Amino acid sequence: MRFTTRLSPLLLLLLLIAGPVLAGRPGGVAAAQDEPLSFVFVTHDLGAGIFAPVRRGMEDACAMVGAECEFIGPQNYDPAQQVSLLEATIARQPDGIATTRPEPGVYDAVITQAQEAGIKVVTFNTNDPTADEVAPAPFVGQNFTNYGEIWAREIMRVLPDGGKIGVTDCCPGHFALEERIRSMTETLEAEGGGKYELLDTIITGTDETETYGAIEAFYQANPDVKMITGVDYYSYVIAQFILNNELQGKLLAGGSDLAPGQVDGLREGYVAFGLGQNPYLQGFYPVMMMYQEIEYGIRPITIDTGTDVVTPENVEEYNPEFR
Repeated sequence: MRFTTRLSPLLLLLLLIAGPVLAGRPGGVAAAQDEPLSFVFVTHDLGAGIFAPVRRGMEDACAMVGAECEFIGPQNYDPAQQVSLLEATIARQPDGIATTRPEPGVYDAVITQAQEAGIKVVTFNTNDPTADEVAPAPFVGQNFTNYGEIWAREIMRVLPDGGKIGVTDCCPGHFALEERIRSMTETLEAEGGGKYELLDTIITGTDETETYGAIEAFYQANPDVKMITGVDYYSYVIAQFILNNELQGKLLAGGSDLAPGQVDGLREGYVAFGLGQNPYLQGFYPVMMMYQEIEYGIRPITIDTGTDVVTPENVEEYNPEFR
């Protein structure tokens, strides 16, 4: 049985660092061994900016424990290519692998293969919980159902009179995004008093130019839409569209993560909210957990990195470099 926890980042960091000290070894230094531990992170979309702070968290943790680490993945969203990279990584026999698994069923065989080869496996950022029935692995990332509920309530807060809403989605079939939308829709229907109409989902892809074009075409076809909100990192393109077309005050925006364009919109007030998931921690904690399991037999746990609501009023409290 695995346990889920919501420890504060500072407390968990202290506990993770304290493990070596309590075991009689110097904190923050890998145990004496012939070769440093090797950990490989494999993501589904290396080009998505959300993974820059994840990588920074990985690098900081690896430096603390003296491990060698890599961060790899397909340049754009491509689960099949990600699985191929995982297979190639397994052949190299690292000590641990941290991977996302965004599409149900796609990763079961390759994660089982890694575990049977004696490689420690932790999932991060995106996880299909049904896969735990086949290939259980601890997960460091947010609760997507809870995210959807918070998302819906932010929509209702900033659009109290209701209206038509468009939702952007880069990657149909991506479990986390599907669950966020499902939960948001369910919450709006249950708590919105029938005032909100969700229009067809805007499928954007992961190319910024194509995303912008999809948003522009949607707005031209639905000029009475009150808000366009994004389920993924590419929500910042909505902010760019509003700025470029001088739609501040006419079209509301808000959505996932804190890309630079999203932060600019929050600071200037034409983005109503951003929903953060603490990506730095999604890189930091998996390294520490794999290290401590190998060195001290401390069993990894699932960690919910939360859903932060960032608004024009509190945006300066958040450092985008780590978000």
